Amino acid sequence: MTGYGKAEFNAQGRKLRIEIKSLNSKSFDLNFRTPARYRGLDLTARKQLTALLHRGKCEVNVFEEWVAGQDAVSINKAVVAHYIQELKAINPLPDEVLLPTVMRMPNVFSSEEDSISEEEQEIFLSTLKKAAEALVAYRKQEGISLEQDLTNQLEQIKAQLKIIASHADTRIATRKQKLHEQLRQLTLEYDQERLEQELVYYLEKWDINEELVRLQHHLDYFQTNLEENTPTKGKKLGFIAQEMGREINTIGSKANDADLQKSVVSMKDALERIKEQVLNAL
Repeated sequence: MTGYGKAEFNAQGRKLRIEIKSLNSKSFDLNFRTPARYRGLDLTARKQLTALLHRGKCEVNVFEEWVAGQDAVSINKAVVAHYIQELKAINPLPDEVLLPTVMRMPNVFSSEEDSISEEEQEIFLSTLKKAAEALVAYRKQEGISLEQDLTNQLEQIKAQLKIIASHADTRIATRKQKLHEQLRQLTLEYDQERLEQELVYYLEKWDINEELVRLQHHLDYFQTNLEENTPTKGKKLGFIAQEMGREINTIGSKANDADLQKSVVSMKDALERIKEQVLNAL
């Protein structure tokens, strides 16, 4: 969800520049910083950005610079003085050094007409849309590398899953054989039928075949959703990753085998990477 987009419009004695920055967020959170004369377009702009950006903590900065000699434009001296004072609190530079920066900040210039024409509204919304589209393009580029990383982590989990599955049945048989050998070494008499019943109950607790099947299903489902051409999928992928984690944890608790535990640790490591990366997805 992180990204940056910018668009500009130069005409009619002024320069309009709109910048949009986006960070990860569970929902769509928008913060507008725009000159006062554009405040009436706030609701329309928010609807436009919501449809394009979907999720993320977005900050929109609108800058308007007027060409010198425009009679309809005046300088807000109080605003300029306030900006200089605030900047000097950060770094006490001379006024002539700070002034060029201050003159590019919001609300420095004011127009004699507080309202904006329909043409200006169209220009503003069109420029805003271009900035949002630039942000979307940035996100798509980031998404290519994100998808590749998620696919790599899935493959790592699948590889460890195959290793565990190949030993799942043999480990039960081996453990059962060891228990029989240990019992034969005892001089006590016991009911063979009752022993078999107890062994079945005991070994069923070690059986991980159901968990392996469910984990494979979750991996396939994650891959399918990852490849789908939908605008938003991050939350869904996050839910699937949680289900994968439950199965991996259960396999780890039932494994009772040093070699299988190594594979479980590798799967957990890959899953944590997946969970981190899913936060970057829409």
